[in-house]
Amino acid sequence: MNRSHIEAPDDGGIDTVTCEDALRVTGLEAWYGESHILHGVDLRAARGEVVTLLGRNGSGRSTTLKAIMGLTDLRSGSIRVDGRETVGREPQHVARLGVGYCPEERGFFAGLSCEENLLLPPRLPNVKRTPMPLEEIYAMFPNLAERRTSQGTRLSGGEQQMLAIARILRTGADILLLDEISEGLAPVIVQTLARVIRLLKSRGFTILLVEQNFRFAAPLADRFYVMEHGRIVDAFEAARLPEKTATLQALLNI
Repeated sequence: MNRSHIEAPDDGGIDTVTCEDALRVTGLEAWYGESHILHGVDLRAARGEVVTLLGRNGSGRSTTLKAIMGLTDLRSGSIRVDGRETVGREPQHVARLGVGYCPEERGFFAGLSCEENLLLPPRLPNVKRTPMPLEEIYAMFPNLAERRTSQGTRLSGGEQQMLAIARILRTGADILLLDEISEGLAPVIVQTLARVIRLLKSRGFTILLVEQNFRFAAPLADRFYVMEHGRIVDAFEAARLPEKTATLQALLNI
């Protein structure tokens, strides 16, 4: 049972709430124009959990992350970040609660050097976590240390993905929404990203991971949600993964 208590409003009217869930989504509906994409999505991520959202392409997984950030044309339902309701809030308000979003297109500045990209993000106001220092970033991603003066356009696909994640860590965000971060990358880079996710989890970060790469996601997540046609069709903890594997293999064509 989720425990919460309402305190005095702050941050422009968002209620301050003590809550054991870092993220809780309830009855989420989302639209792009006239297209109704999400239908009553429920999911949660406790503080320090890695939660993976599985499904085929077009199932609504990426839209779920965008809706959490407030990037869809219209949304309804409830999205609570550390107990604070964010539906109706602009993306910048969601980010200021400590939510970092890494989209498939990665979203860094290709014309800037690797290090300039890392120096660019400001610290989020009022977040509890201290932004990760450059030295710690480079220890976590040695490839970026070697390419610190290289322009974004000269980085490999794997290095670009590392940079996109590292830039979020520079803001102080501690709830990470990661969209298909392993897609199209060499196995050695995928192994590096898996190591980074385990390290971040050990430090208390909460991660919602959208993945179609089941082999990448399976050993990382505490819990799984499965999406089809904009709906959650299954939810289970990692301990139940062996009994679910055959069904997931058929669903994901793995």
